[in-house]
Amino acid sequence: MRTFLLSHSSFLGPLFLLAQAAFAQPPPQWTLPDDVTPISHTIEITLDPAKPTFTGHANIEIDLKSRRDTIWLNGRDIIVQSASVLVGDKILPASISYAGGEFIGLTAHAGPGKAKLSLKYTARLSDTAKSGPYRRKTGDDWYAFTVFTPIDARRAFPCFDEPRFKTPWNISIHVKTGDRAFSNSPEIGVEDEPNGLKLIRFAPTPKLPAEVVAFAVGPFDIYDGGRAGKRDTPIRVITPRGRRDEGKTAADATRRVLPKLEEYTGIPYPWDKLDHVALPEGAFGAVENPGLITYLARSLLLPADAPVEKVRSLDGLEAHELAHQWFGNLVTQATWDDVWLSEGFATWFSADVMDESHVRLEARRARIMAADDGPKSHAVRNPKQTRAEMDSVYDQFPYQKGAAILLTLESWLGKDKLRGGLRAYLRKYASGNATSADLAAELGTEVRPVLDSMLDHKGVPVVEGKFDCKQANATISQPVFRMIPVCYRTDSSPQSCVVTESAVTRIALNGCPNWILWNAGGMGYFHTRWTDSKRIPPLQSLSTAERVTLVFDLRWSIQQGAIKIQDISEIMKALEADEEPDVAAAAKSKN
Repeated sequence: MRTFLLSHSSFLGPLFLLAQAAFAQPPPQWTLPDDVTPISHTIEITLDPAKPTFTGHANIEIDLKSRRDTIWLNGRDIIVQSASVLVGDKILPASISYAGGEFIGLTAHAGPGKAKLSLKYTARLSDTAKSGPYRRKTGDDWYAFTVFTPIDARRAFPCFDEPRFKTPWNISIHVKTGDRAFSNSPEIGVEDEPNGLKLIRFAPTPKLPAEVVAFAVGPFDIYDGGRAGKRDTPIRVITPRGRRDEGKTAADATRRVLPKLEEYTGIPYPWDKLDHVALPEGAFGAVENPGLITYLARSLLLPADAPVEKVRSLDGLEAHELAHQWFGNLVTQATWDDVWLSEGFATWFSADVMDESHVRLEARRARIMAADDGPKSHAVRNPKQTRAEMDSVYDQFPYQKGAAILLTLESWLGKDKLRGGLRAYLRKYASGNATSADLAAELGTEVRPVLDSMLDHKGVPVVEGKFDCKQANATISQPVFRMIPVCYRTDSSPQSCVVTESAVTRIALNGCPNWILWNAGGMGYFHTRWTDSKRIPPLQSLSTAERVTLVFDLRWSIQQGAIKIQDISEIMKALEADEEPDVAAAAKSKN
């Protein structure tokens, strides 16, 4: 493994000479050891956006569960100039024995018990990167931004950079007198310093994972958006110099969206302020940092006369990022395997808050099912063990399939039970971490095996239903067994749901129906395999969302050779002529 001494020799300042051959312990393979737990991070940096590097001082309180000779923490593209370990009032001898890849190894014979790590360092401020700490020039002005999620906080400071490690953060930033600085929590003090600098201190944050810690530095303008929500939270839009007035539309969107999220969760917005920051470039469209949400400027900053569709798009974008303030920030997934607990929820939740019709949700569901049937399909819960693998941690499966799974749960459990379980989950794990198993426990004992099956298998389940009036039963068959909820209804009975617990599931019928719709409501995450046109329900008996679902299922059944197109040509013509535009568009589409 290469060292920073070799790969970053252009950095200035004193460096520890690293003797890798003499390492007492090899670095962790990917995640940090379990016997060292951070208690708090205190970070003080000196940063000028016009310069390619900045300096920092990290003080990290830790709890050592056992005696250790080497304490591992995360660090990448940073050079440590000095390090020490404080136990009580005693400073222990310490040295950097390793600095490479994702890790810093600090040699100090300490533990068990509490200690404080102190590291002074230099870090890069790239003018080409779009993640980590980076800088951009807009006009004549330089600005510095951060995009840390999922694993780039370690480029800005030594830290414990995994979602399971949530601590308070104390941030202070030395900047030029003419610059402003922002972080997750409110500013609590400014001190003038020599050499044209000032020190800006921020209030300690609640417990946060490193990936959503954030800061921004530069000659920003601020649009004051007033206050919103149950706690009268101050709303601001942080813009490049000269673009302040373009922040009004974003602030107005917050006042529309935030109360809806508070009402659904039953929990007031959890942070002390809400700043929206406009980025000229970034690795993502937006990042949900508590108190300092970042967005690409082209999405956030709109003129007062922006078209309605752009304003609605901004509302949806803010709804997604604000949903994260509860799902992801207040309650954080314990590992990256469960990132759907953040992204799937924000995708589903924002659609619910925006009152998106089930037709639109069905169209989204159809798109992710097409991808899930394809060669790049993978399970929603997909372990990551390398930086390269982390590149896909935020692909479409935790977002869109995660949201589709929640729609399935909503159809099966009902809106009230799902909402009650989610509220209990948020209250129980507030300020902490949770897993999919923790969520399932709050939704009901029957949910865990179903959720595991849907999260841990790639590909779309397939069901084929038949009914036999002589036997007064129906059967649901699966070519490849998955434990999934199937909600169905007939011409003579309302919606019922059954969980498939084997490859063939039998259902008792009350009477002899003329037809059975196997995806009532159109929210189940599976293909219905239609083989007989005579068994297809009359279109006038189906809701708009169910007709859209039928379109996709019939097209899939044709592709699979389960039914011939000539046998359903009249049905497809009727769907193409449907009075609902979304149904007609789906039927006419060639995708």
